[in-house]
Amino acid sequence: MFEFEILARGVYRPEDLQITYQSSQRLLFHVEQQASMDELWQQKLQQAQQQQRLLFDAPLYRFIDAQSGASNTLALMLGDTSYKEYVLTRETSFTQGRSRGELGNPLSVCSVVETSDGFILLEQRQGVDVYVGRYHVIGGFFERGLDTTEHQLPDPFAAMQREILEETGIQATDIREQICLGLVYDLATPHAELCFLTRLHIPLTMVLQRKPEDHEIKNLQTLHVSATSLQQFLLEKHGNISATGEPNLLFYGALKFGESWLETVISAISNLPSVK
Repeated sequence: MFEFEILARGVYRPEDLQITYQSSQRLLFHVEQQASMDELWQQKLQQAQQQQRLLFDAPLYRFIDAQSGASNTLALMLGDTSYKEYVLTRETSFTQGRSRGELGNPLSVCSVVETSDGFILLEQRQGVDVYVGRYHVIGGFFERGLDTTEHQLPDPFAAMQREILEETGIQATDIREQICLGLVYDLATPHAELCFLTRLHIPLTMVLQRKPEDHEIKNLQTLHVSATSLQQFLLEKHGNISATGEPNLLFYGALKFGESWLETVISAISNLPSVK
């Protein structure tokens, strides 16, 4: 019924995330396996070009482990991977018979972005690698060498702000508050994802005047949020929301409307008829 697993949930600020990074924590392939994967990658690139989809390699952080602390902390252990490795190790032919720890397992970030007048931003994905046609919040992958603190340590908050800037044009100065709401694992396209809430101090009219940097979002949509409207959206679009966008919206709803709201919505989704 659900395409995700919740690994951690809370309200985490930058000081609450404790990140250990070891570049040696990566997958190793023998020569023949690497050659086969390189050939498959070239095929993927050709297919993406023919279908006019975005597909390119990038150095990413690899999710190794997470532990929730008693004092509302979240400890993450990260290693190295790449987008190429992610694409190739999520193939059914590769995943069969392998544990989650034997996959590329990149870490990505996504966020509910809430305007000062109560709207949230959504996209219906087009021209991308996965979840084409599905609704998603603003998000992307956590890139090595790009998303770091001033001390060159991995910084998922910086990754989230970069993605928001690139996809919407929203500046850091437009952001009133940004918190991490938890960590989930996408079971459909195996990877981990940190879910955020980004509250703005500008209204939707000003957001729509911002200029995106990369024009990746082809179909930006908005939802004026109430307990009822968010519940209706989740129920009506279940199965047509990305596997990480859905828990991000659920976490947001729980924070805004309470745990009873969350329990009601999850129960209602669980009782929906299966779509074959």
